[in-house]
Amino acid sequence: MPITDALPGMKRELKFYPAKNNAPKKLTRAQIQQFNEKGYLFPLDVFSKKEVEANRAYFDKLMDKTQAAGKNSYSINGWHRSCKGIYDLLVDNRILDYVEDLLGPNLVSRMTHYFSKMPGDGKKVAFHQDASYWPLTPSKTVTVWLAIDDVDLANAPMEVIPGSHLHGQIPFERSTPEENNVLGQSVHHAEKFGDPVPLIMKAGQISIHSDLLLHGSRPNTSKRRRCGLTLRYMPPEVRTRETDHSPAVLCRGIDPSGYWQHIPRPNGDDIPERK
Repeated sequence: MPITDALPGMKRELKFYPAKNNAPKKLTRAQIQQFNEKGYLFPLDVFSKKEVEANRAYFDKLMDKTQAAGKNSYSINGWHRSCKGIYDLLVDNRILDYVEDLLGPNLVSRMTHYFSKMPGDGKKVAFHQDASYWPLTPSKTVTVWLAIDDVDLANAPMEVIPGSHLHGQIPFERSTPEENNVLGQSVHHAEKFGDPVPLIMKAGQISIHSDLLLHGSRPNTSKRRRCGLTLRYMPPEVRTRETDHSPAVLCRGIDPSGYWQHIPRPNGDDIPERK
């Protein structure tokens, strides 16, 4: 049975809010128009070759600690609160410059997640909308997907359906264990909203997509890993279930209402007790 609201107990405004910026600093006006019309941008250059190697080495070390603790390759979720390396990527000014052109000068974040598809792990990410999962309103969050590894057609790139962000909440179904779906929601027959576009990127590049854009990825059948780090940003006027003081990183600018409890930079790279 299709579901039209994953969080019926919370009143949310799930519709696309176009970016309005007549004087962008990093993106072009054409790119902003593309984001509004198609719901995504890629590839955008950020990190140098040397920095790419450092980003990968950092993840490899963190993954070793994660697996030693009995967790899997999708477990590094929300660890920016305890891992300074993730926190530093979240507040990197080169990434924030792109996001500011879409959301404005004040930016907060409360979500990060490494998606590391190991060779032959058999797991897919079914087509879904990010906003469907999140207790946030209005739906003004964007996801930055940072390529830790090179991404091509062979190792399960993220695929997006252009323009699908303009349809509001799209009905979905809960995934069954047999589907081997990482995130638990599946929009079946997503192709009726358009043809999927694979986001082929080099390590160190990013994509940005609306929280209402349909996207997903197939199982990685190659012999190479495909790792990406998702960084979620929103303007501080977005609200969650809590009345105030929900924890978030103030990435840039100010939080005019003081709604968010600002998370400081961690001192180390520790595995959190939770997550």
